[in-house]
Amino acid sequence: MKTLVTLVQQNRYFYVPFLLWLITGGALLSLFTKDDLFLTVNGANHPVADVFVTATTYLGDGIVFGLMLLVLLIMRKWKLFFMGAGTLLIVTLIVQSIKHAVNEPRPIVYFGAETEVCHIVQWVKVHGGLSFPSGHTSTAFAMFCFLALVSGNKKAGLLMFTLGILTAHSRLYLSQHFFADVYVGSIIGTSVSSLIFWMFEYRKRQTPGQACTHNTMTMPQPA
Repeated sequence: MKTLVTLVQQNRYFYVPFLLWLITGGALLSLFTKDDLFLTVNGANHPVADVFVTATTYLGDGIVFGLMLLVLLIMRKWKLFFMGAGTLLIVTLIVQSIKHAVNEPRPIVYFGAETEVCHIVQWVKVHGGLSFPSGHTSTAFAMFCFLALVSGNKKAGLLMFTLGILTAHSRLYLSQHFFADVYVGSIIGTSVSSLIFWMFEYRKRQTPGQACTHNTMTMPQPA
């Protein structure tokens, strides 16, 4: 437990905003209906935002995570590579298992004859099934939590959290998911990434009376 507290303290720039997101998101889910939350986010759209959001949604694509793993291989960061690969694999297994077990319809199917209420971006293919939870959001939060944890610049955690939230927002904006889908997806991604990092860097290396040592990846400092 002590090492988990240390993990959160050392990476508070990611975990504190994430905790606020959990509290706020949980409150929204308890106060508003599934329809209201989706239509509020999805309804706040603009042609310029269509382009921006289309880009941010790809941050949660498995291909982007794969490219990050490829960079780690090229850099010969073997431990970080296996940590990242393990995170992606476990997140994918959990998400796909829940998706097929629950098999919830996505907004375009859920609203049926009232599909016109959904904002659709013409160049984005909208899916109809396996809505819960959001795979893109799970992958994005897993990747950005991982980057926040291994970064030598801990303040970068705030940027990583922001990118995760932007990905979650994009899934509602593009009519791909409901609020609960992205909310739970963010929990899955962050939890798995945190657990894998803890197992590699804390549990196996921690010795009595001695602080653990991280294998970090240096990121450029802001000018």
